[in-house]
Amino acid sequence: MNRLTRAAALALAALALVACGLSSRAVAVHTAMPVPSATAAAVPTMPPVPTVAAPTELAQAPTSTAARPSTARPTRPPTPAPTIAPLDPTPTLAPLAADERERIFQDIWQTVRDNYLYEDYRGVDWEATREEYAPLVAAATTPDAFYGLMRQMIDLLGDDHSRFESPQEVAEQQAEFAGKLRYGGIGAEIRDVEEGGMVSSVVPGGPAERAGIRPRDLLTSINGVAYLDSAAFGPSGPIGEVRGQPGTGVRLGIISPGQAERVVIVIREVIDLDAFNRVTAQRLDGGTIGLVTIPSFYVESVDAHVREAVEGLLAAGPLEGLLIDVRSNSGGYVHLMANTIALFHDGGSIGSTSGRNESDDQRIPAGRTIPGMGGVPIAVLTGPETVSAAEMFAAGMQVLGRAKVAGLPSAGNTENLYAYDFEDGSRILLAVVAYRLPDGTLIEGRGVIPDRTVDAEWWRYPPDADPQIIAAIQAIRAP
Repeated sequence: MNRLTRAAALALAALALVACGLSSRAVAVHTAMPVPSATAAAVPTMPPVPTVAAPTELAQAPTSTAARPSTARPTRPPTPAPTIAPLDPTPTLAPLAADERERIFQDIWQTVRDNYLYEDYRGVDWEATREEYAPLVAAATTPDAFYGLMRQMIDLLGDDHSRFESPQEVAEQQAEFAGKLRYGGIGAEIRDVEEGGMVSSVVPGGPAERAGIRPRDLLTSINGVAYLDSAAFGPSGPIGEVRGQPGTGVRLGIISPGQAERVVIVIREVIDLDAFNRVTAQRLDGGTIGLVTIPSFYVESVDAHVREAVEGLLAAGPLEGLLIDVRSNSGGYVHLMANTIALFHDGGSIGSTSGRNESDDQRIPAGRTIPGMGGVPIAVLTGPETVSAAEMFAAGMQVLGRAKVAGLPSAGNTENLYAYDFEDGSRILLAVVAYRLPDGTLIEGRGVIPDRTVDAEWWRYPPDADPQIIAAIQAIRAP
């Protein structure tokens, strides 16, 4: 399997992803000639494709059913909504002939048999699985039914990382990587809390921000229905109600810290998912400490964006320390993660990835460090939502001695996925190798252990009052 640049991998449509981290390894997809079983691309483990339930306005259905009635009077956004561009149409699934379904099914099954990280298939009888699914595949009458079966079959492995993606899902993932994935909504990330839905971030200049919604505001109701009334929203949950056709309005009950509840009508717009994946930077502690937030390593040229962010901080004067926040980073490409470490440490190894058929030293590129950062102490912020490639980043910075780690242990989800593309445009992301520290220690299931552990719901605090950020600053100032 040849290593390709990211551009080459995209051109060949063979992408590498990691449940948390994605590898840049890929092989060409055969187009003019028959596709041998599958074409593989290393993919770092990306969180069980959290079916990109989209990092924007992502909220799981709450468990409480307590209602919070809203009596406040609605207020409209202070500025009129701009002209709305239409959303790109969702591609439809092409029909598959019976022989095509059979061929793809066999290729997928064989790919797992020959490459899966665990030789015992985590207790699944893989031979019996083929016998069970073969007649179901033959009886499938629609592409949706067939792809549903393939998804179920890969889910049997139960590793929370490996997954099947239909051609539609592959297109969405590629659009997200390229910063072209869009949806209709208000431009806010929402986190479930006991009281309702807490706004964790808003798109600058987006409809939510223009309507006066800010981070740490609490969403209490949607179109008159209590946010916590999960049964009322159906399978799509409250976030499905917040999203909708661009140009339409949604009525939200909002409580800002220290204020009474109000109702705001927000006009939905086309939102670029990329808006939530952007690297941000700011100065804290009187301007002496820099804070860089990296939301994802699944973004093209993320290492260049981090470089720009740090250089922007340095342009305003020297730093006494730098904090790198990956607490909400669900992973991405391993090579982009390594390129980001290279900005702060010149070369070296952060360990290895190994599986049934291979073992690779994970080396950091040399000659790429940011001028002005030499000797500046660094702390990396981690937590349970730090996954895959983000965990490898934190672990690598820690074992290289370049950074202290503060916060909570990471997810412990560092199996690297390889992407195997099939003739219909579908693919499986399969756990093929696992990450080990330089001493051979696996952090799968354990996570990165912080040097300073602070158990706090950090998203409830502004950065200058965040207990984990305060601990991180203390860590880099400690002798």
